[in-house]
Amino acid sequence: MSRSVEICMITTLDGAIDVNGRSQPLGGPADQKRLIGLRALSSVVVVGAGTMRTENYGVPSKPGLRIGVVTLSCNLDFSAPLFASGSGFIITTTDAPDVPVDSIRAGVGRIDFAEVIAQLPEGMIHVEGGPQLNAALFDADVVDAINLTWSPRLTGSRGPSLSAAPHVMQRFTLASVKTEEEFVFARYERINNA
Repeated sequence: MSRSVEICMITTLDGAIDVNGRSQPLGGPADQKRLIGLRALSSVVVVGAGTMRTENYGVPSKPGLRIGVVTLSCNLDFSAPLFASGSGFIITTTDAPDVPVDSIRAGVGRIDFAEVIAQLPEGMIHVEGGPQLNAALFDADVVDAINLTWSPRLTGSRGPSLSAAPHVMQRFTLASVKTEEEFVFARYERINNA
């Protein structure tokens, strides 16, 4: 078995990924069902610390599923249910502060995501953002697929988008498109330029 890094995000018709910092208002039952389905297929979930805080991550519903929280500062509430349950672990640099939970450490000053991925369980590595984490993964050239939900909403905001990466050009091909309720679910797979 190998590893596959798959970003899962929701976006509005005008490209926003949140409303007042949260993605939940963009979704609905169909989107939630898809997210749960992708988590059920994953070997591990990876999320940025900001997204984890804003979206109030708790213990995963899938037994044994672990959630890796990406942070440089390690300034997190380790008494929160995600960490207290043993489900959460930290992904950070080798020079980051010590933490009272499991951690994967790679890189000095900047996380080496290729090395992190090599230390994660085989199977689907399900990434739930946010845009800074997505940008770092695109920059490290490790993203294999994007599972994108198009929400039938407009926000008119100029907030964050799928990736905060400047000038990263990678090609993906449309692998599948499904609709449910008013949502469009698209899966894009990486085109390997050999």
